Amino acid sequence: MKRLPKVEQFGLICSLLLIPLATVAQSQPKPWLLMADAQHRDADVITHSGGVSGAFGRSRAGAELIYQTDDRALDLEWYRYAHRFSGAVAGTDRSYGDTQDLILSGFRQWKLTDKYAGQVIYGLELAAEESVGLADGFRWGLGGALRWQPDDETDVALGLMLQDRFENSILPVPYLKALWRPCRYGEVELRATGLQNGVIFRGFPAGDRSTTVDLSVAYETLNFRLADAAYGSRAVVVGEVPIRLGVTQFLEASGTWFVRAQFEWVPFARHSFKHDGETRGAFQPGATWGLGGRVGARF
Repeated sequence: MKRLPKVEQFGLICSLLLIPLATVAQSQPKPWLLMADAQHRDADVITHSGGVSGAFGRSRAGAELIYQTDDRALDLEWYRYAHRFSGAVAGTDRSYGDTQDLILSGFRQWKLTDKYAGQVIYGLELAAEESVGLADGFRWGLGGALRWQPDDETDVALGLMLQDRFENSILPVPYLKALWRPCRYGEVELRATGLQNGVIFRGFPAGDRSTTVDLSVAYETLNFRLADAAYGSRAVVVGEVPIRLGVTQFLEASGTWFVRAQFEWVPFARHSFKHDGETRGAFQPGATWGLGGRVGARF
């Protein structure tokens, strides 16, 4: 087993985030993965906010527990987002409080032939402003994909997801994930799923792949149920373009403990407030930078 796939929630779509292992601890399987996560985004002035001035910044902390085998995976995630509004925008309908996000996601796979497999992909999420409560922020996603692996270098999954989004009707969204490994020192992953679209480049400078350097460019979204406004219930949809550079390092030969450091730059982000599918207010923070870190273990 050369790498341990991790099912990572983006919106309600699950995909595989590959943590390379190669010759690190191949002798014994370790199906569990436990991680603690922290992230900080600098604050910047907002625009497109209906004439309201101010600044916005964000921080995040959380943890994930993952169980994964060759044909299935379960991923339980909890994150708390602290939103920092300052200036005249604070306390208006163009702002909101801290939020929490609890997600259970995963997949089940059945091998059809030597090169093809079928997948069922699913996710359940509770995501809401803390003044509302997680129980009011329920949504889900369900779909399937056909996975094609003609050789060790190529891995392609193509399918369709049904997604329930706050303050919008249920939407069918195409699902594509493609992975290409041109050599032992690098790989390229493409994701096009509607809620996350982008490309990830990974390099393995160490011979045993105990070190990974990755660069990603993506368009991602976050959705949270918010407290009711004068016009009724509402949600915020955050769309952003993060460019991330990260390094993941296993700390010992057994391949158990690892750490990750990450730098990101977000040249574009937009926060739109939705009700019955219509946008009722929005703002855009300026280009911001952020730092993140993870510590985890496989067992």
